[in-house]
Amino acid sequence: MAEMDVVIRKLFQLIPQSVRRYGKATDWTGSNFNIFQVLGGNITIKRIWGHLTTACTGATLVPYLNFTPTGGGATTALCALAVGSAWPINTILTWAGTVAGVLTPTSVIGHSAASGTATETFSGNELLMVPGIIGIVNATTDASAVIDWYIEFTPADSSSVIAL
Repeated sequence: MAEMDVVIRKLFQLIPQSVRRYGKATDWTGSNFNIFQVLGGNITIKRIWGHLTTACTGATLVPYLNFTPTGGGATTALCALAVGSAWPINTILTWAGTVAGVLTPTSVIGHSAASGTATETFSGNELLMVPGIIGIVNATTDASAVIDWYIEFTPADSSSVIAL
């Protein structure tokens, strides 16, 4: 019976999982900050997106995602800049999963085009990732903005997890 428990636990760990990182107003102080850490083993990222729970009103945020492997290697940009002058509450920042892809703000619904008319599926290119840190490169400040970040991923083995 103990062997069956181990098998079930390992199977559960290999199905797609998601993690939410609750935003804080102190995130947007003009400094870079980390949002997720890949631990224990490799993963496949299916989606990353942000949800403004408090509007961006005080400045132009220019966030982009980057990745720094913890086992050595250079920091790599994951997407291009997203420039927003004033994003209202419930703006969704989506990303197609390509290095050239832009974090695209849309109101309320997660289309990848700012107008919401040209929809792109969220099944952009999957990213295979070794253990490391996913962070936000942030060049500006906005004491009012709060963005929750979500990641959906599949562990490559039973020891792969996402930590905050």
